[in-house]
Amino acid sequence: MILELTFFLIVTALVSLVGAITISIKREKLNNYLDLLVALSVGALFGGAFLHLIPELAHEGHLGEVAIYILGGIMLFFVLEKFVFWHHCHKSEHTHLCFSYMNLVGDGFHNFLDGVLLAAAFLVSIPLGVVTGIAIILHELPQEVGDFGVLLAGGFSRKKALVANLLISLTAFIGAGVALLFNTFIEGAIPILVAITAGGFIYIAGTDLIPELHKNPEMKKSILQLIFIIIGIAAMFALLFLEHAH
Repeated sequence: MILELTFFLIVTALVSLVGAITISIKREKLNNYLDLLVALSVGALFGGAFLHLIPELAHEGHLGEVAIYILGGIMLFFVLEKFVFWHHCHKSEHTHLCFSYMNLVGDGFHNFLDGVLLAAAFLVSIPLGVVTGIAIILHELPQEVGDFGVLLAGGFSRKKALVANLLISLTAFIGAGVALLFNTFIEGAIPILVAITAGGFIYIAGTDLIPELHKNPEMKKSILQLIFIIIGIAAMFALLFLEHAH
């Protein structure tokens, strides 16, 4: 379990460097790629929540309690986004240096919580951890591109922006370490953490990512977005076989 968890934490950290790769891509083409990546993320997040996390919770406990915890997770993510400057939008018009630093603070907390939730999922089972890790990585990709742009617009050099993003991404290791260190104390709360993860996935996909897709009403692109959402869901469905194998 530790090996798999460490692998996903490392990949998540490396994703923070993806912004540098996009520098040479023309803005219009980049936006097209990001739209499809966001659509894929929507499918993966919804699929992860409804095909894996929620069924796992329903299997372990009462549906009424599960629903309350998931609603609590949705509300928690709403509060975090409102008050901890947590931004998933992959296009940002903010250009002030102070916002760049606030964005880093929000990302640090975001990555810390990702680490906690990822570790909690692996504590339930390795397949559930794998599903959670894939969903987190997919939604991190467009976010990191946006974060890199925010830092550049705020006056950061490319090198400084890369280093800042990489260092902030390492807070996921701290979050995972805290979850593992206090595993004995939080063992009874692991189902709640998994429910919070499910609520977070639903919130991010429904309120942050889907509105981004609606900004482009062109029929051809809308059809492509739908296809990529379905691909994301199908990928999560395919991972059900991994769970059943265990």
